[in-house]
Amino acid sequence: MRRLIAFFALSLSLGLALPALAQVEPTQPPMPSEVSAPTPNQQPLFAAPVAQPSQVTPHALALRARWVTVPGWSIAAFLDAHTQLNDGFSVGLEYLYRRSGFDVVLSVDYSWLEAASGNFLGKGNNPATDTHFTRFDKLSSLTFDASLIGHWNLTSWLEFRVGAGLGIGTVFGNIYQITNNSGCTAENAGDPTKCFPKNVGPIENTDSSTIEKLNAAGCVGDNDKLDTPTSPCQRSTQSYPFNPRVVPVLNTLIGLRFKLQDHVYWHLDGGWRLVGFYVGGGPEFRF
Repeated sequence: MRRLIAFFALSLSLGLALPALAQVEPTQPPMPSEVSAPTPNQQPLFAAPVAQPSQVTPHALALRARWVTVPGWSIAAFLDAHTQLNDGFSVGLEYLYRRSGFDVVLSVDYSWLEAASGNFLGKGNNPATDTHFTRFDKLSSLTFDASLIGHWNLTSWLEFRVGAGLGIGTVFGNIYQITNNSGCTAENAGDPTKCFPKNVGPIENTDSSTIEKLNAAGCVGDNDKLDTPTSPCQRSTQSYPFNPRVVPVLNTLIGLRFKLQDHVYWHLDGGWRLVGFYVGGGPEFRF
């Protein structure tokens, strides 16, 4: 009987407990932790491109323009009377093969070399018999030379250059001479208005009328042996060293090279070429 009452009591307590457990609200899952906002991108929309070094070959082409002069003092050691060249001009094209310390330069050049016409007398010669009126007629030259030009960096954009080369050229135009016989002296040998060929008369300039007089007094067959103090006649002068039209070329250079851009440079040069001094420059284009 006691076991029956105990079983009944246990059943009753379980029956009361189960509805109470059923009414307990389920535990809610934990809220996820708050996610931080993304870091904003501060880079500009269009960023500057990264500079890439330009690639250049050792080859370059350059253009040249030069003023050419033969000042009187440069020939005074050889002549007692002379004129000079003040208005010479030349243009040239160069190919450069660039090395780390020097350039190999091949150059072709055309020069206008119209010196002033006037009296010439060799150093120590007799002015009464050896003074000649000399006329330059469309004198010019085409030359070619090969040079080695050393270069040294002064800054990242400036080079110092110096070098020299040899070449050969041909001469165009003519040089005419006629012997003066008007009683020339050392004092008046350089003045063609006082020292002149008698059959032509005093020469103040080489205008068309003077050229006509000189041509009219030309030597027969252009024979220079016919031109004498007693019988002056105009003849062309063939005084070039190898043959009447071929001349050697000596080219010297000292100058600066400015970097404008990886492929473009500018030259300022001076030196000696063919017959006189020059100053000039021009652009260089690297491939």
